[in-house]
Amino acid sequence: MDESSEGIKNNDRAMKTVILYEALKNTPIFGSYRRFCELVGHDVMEYKDFEFWYYRFYHGQTDFDYDRSADPVPKTIMDMPVSLMYKITENLDTVERTNLRTVNKSLKDVADSRPLVFDRVQITVFANCLNWNLNEKRFSCWKKENGCTLQTPTKKVESDKSFIEKGLEYLTSLFKLPKIHVHHLTLSLHGAIPELDNVPFHATSVKLYAHGVAGCSVFAKHVQLKEHLNEEDLLRFSHLKSFKCNLTFLEEVDFQRIRGIISTFEVLESCELKYRDVFDAFPIRTIAQALEEEIPFGPLKTINHRYPIPESNDYLDFTIEQEWYYCTIKIVKTR
Repeated sequence: MDESSEGIKNNDRAMKTVILYEALKNTPIFGSYRRFCELVGHDVMEYKDFEFWYYRFYHGQTDFDYDRSADPVPKTIMDMPVSLMYKITENLDTVERTNLRTVNKSLKDVADSRPLVFDRVQITVFANCLNWNLNEKRFSCWKKENGCTLQTPTKKVESDKSFIEKGLEYLTSLFKLPKIHVHHLTLSLHGAIPELDNVPFHATSVKLYAHGVAGCSVFAKHVQLKEHLNEEDLLRFSHLKSFKCNLTFLEEVDFQRIRGIISTFEVLESCELKYRDVFDAFPIRTIAQALEEEIPFGPLKTINHRYPIPESNDYLDFTIEQEWYYCTIKIVKTR
């Protein structure tokens, strides 16, 4: 045990002596292997070989010159019938199959053979932490003085990276997985998060709570945005079948421009816009006038408006409703 690490590394009997010493002490094998690697190096002996000699010595068989070439080749998980591997995969939840694919290429192929379907994914970013839920399993990455701590359902990892960088390592790789499908994605972004630029989020429906949408690429069929947008922001959602959002009240809104933009959305089925004007107690009249719709006398709660989409047989049917101090504008594409 007093020999130098280099001397032990290059001497087969010395290495086995170290293993024998650990086995005779009845030291748990995982701790023994860790100390062995710290002493002679992490690339000197694989765990399976250490395990063989450890248990051989533990059971009193101390022949250092035992010839292993005659032993049968030990079975591994990859010797399991493929049909059984697929059966096991079917009984893993989505997060467990995500972890399984990191073991090796063969298991990755098995895990990827079935779609990865998440019912709900929730991602929340604060100034000092990033949290996400994959179905019912919770993950978090929070800021520390010199890096961050990543907490998963099964382990805690310390890192010298920023909490955003470490968290996005996981999330970016997750959303790039083949055959991944998310039914409902919720993004809550408290403050500008420039690191989210060009991170793709794929889902059937999305709810976005944010101070700005320029930093994330949302690929979905249906989106609900708790944000105040202007007409140019709407251009980012031309690929959606439906969306809901709040229009800005901090600057004048061009409703004819909004109508023209939405009329170009080829896959759109419906959308809903909410608008309020702190200087206008009855914004429904302002909207109707902007759309050149006739305004009746007296109390006004609902106005309907139909817009023929240029060079098309389709229409945009508007239903504009006054609700207290704001208006709801529901738009449906019809033929």
